[in-house]
Amino acid sequence: MHYSAAMKSDPNPAVPRHCTGCTGHQHRISRRRFLAVGSGVFGALGATVAEAAKLPRVDIGKLKDFAEDGISEKFTKHDFFVIRYQGKLFASSTTCPHMGNTLCRDPQDATRMVCSAHGSVFDTEGMVLVGPATSGFVRFGIAVDPVGHVIVNPGKEFPQDKWNEGGSFVEIP
Repeated sequence: MHYSAAMKSDPNPAVPRHCTGCTGHQHRISRRRFLAVGSGVFGALGATVAEAAKLPRVDIGKLKDFAEDGISEKFTKHDFFVIRYQGKLFASSTTCPHMGNTLCRDPQDATRMVCSAHGSVFDTEGMVLVGPATSGFVRFGIAVDPVGHVIVNPGKEFPQDKWNEGGSFVEIP
């Protein structure tokens, strides 16, 4: 290959000089580059799944500890609220589904949560009342263990369309 002054000043001599937006021709990616990029993406996804699986389960006590409907902020250090609502107990993320900011209890209405950044308002169940959020909370896995303790699994997530699935709530007798 001939080394010219033009190539010396070109930061990427492999791309044709007329290429300004990749119109009129195609760039080819080598098999080696494709495999390198693909393995990096799948490696990152695998690490994310592996990290979620490592999240510690949290023992939040017994069902009798949640005798009345309401929102408990006792476990926000674990990034979830514990909510008893209409005969169900569930653990909802303290992260706003809009842009990932922190949720907190509404100081004017204890049955609602608000986004600390953009003002989205959610009801006790986690449904959006006021946007900009467009979906409800993510709930975490929850179950009662053999000795009667309620265990929350933050590594198991249930978006709003999965709230009726087993494992996303515990029935209160």
